[in-house]
Amino acid sequence: MENLADRVTTKEAARILGVTDGRVRQMILKGQLRAKRFGRALTLSRGDVESLRGRKAGRPKKGRTAKPAAGNKLRKIRPISLDEIIAESNVTPWTDDDFERAAEIGKGLFDGFAEQVRKWRDQDELLEAERWARLKL
Repeated sequence: MENLADRVTTKEAARILGVTDGRVRQMILKGQLRAKRFGRALTLSRGDVESLRGRKAGRPKKGRTAKPAAGNKLRKIRPISLDEIIAESNVTPWTDDDFERAAEIGKGLFDGFAEQVRKWRDQDELLEAERWARLKL
């Protein structure tokens, strides 16, 4: 397993690059940065982020073209599929037993909530009827 000290979150990468978190996520989607999932967070290699620091990670200003720094050409990282991301992550796919267990746990989970919504609906209808009765007087 890879050392987490060599990984940074998208927010940390944004701070290092001087861009927004959203821009880092765009760069991941475009394949400019390679990311891995760690739980719910996206993590990036600190080395990849550091190598991009010399380049302008943001958009070029109007009327100007972006010029990469000399000698700092990065290889284009190919976009990877969701299946590949899941395969590289520490998340295991659910089995049929997992789905059955989830269905057992969820059975009846929202019954109390549905009953409360019915009560609210009935109360709302009663209040609405009283309001119309007052308007007719």
